[in-house]
Amino acid sequence: MTFSLLHATDFADRLLYKIIPPLKAGMIVLADRYAYTAFARDATRGVDRQWVRELYSFGVRPDMALYFRVPIDVSLDRLMARRVKLKFYEAGMDLGWSSNPADSFRLFQGKVLDEYDRLVEEFGLEVIDARGSIMEQQRFVRHLIAPHLELGEQLETTDEQPV
Repeated sequence: MTFSLLHATDFADRLLYKIIPPLKAGMIVLADRYAYTAFARDATRGVDRQWVRELYSFGVRPDMALYFRVPIDVSLDRLMARRVKLKFYEAGMDLGWSSNPADSFRLFQGKVLDEYDRLVEEFGLEVIDARGSIMEQQRFVRHLIAPHLELGEQLETTDEQPV
């Protein structure tokens, strides 16, 4: 629960200083990770789901939330291609499910994915198959967000490189 409280404090700070001001100014805010990350991560660590939701109840409900679903082995391969080792908490090593970081990652992240699948139903997250290329994912995201933007048609049809 301490871990949850620390992350909620950080989220509150980002919400207050990085999200709310641009929203008030009429801007669009893209946030990598949001309260849903805490809902999945903390429930996997055994924290009561309802308690976590109440902890983050001060958050603004986003107009759209995207869930880039990727199989665990693909995720693990991508992470290991960029770094030498897994991070302790990212691999769920604090839970003691396995002394092998890769095995612990698979176990922990598998349960996190199960929680995200619950969130899809509960909060209407838009699921994106993250196994595809960046271009494929970008096209799909553009298709999803186009109706929410004035430039909708232009966003859906452009084939420009990602920005």
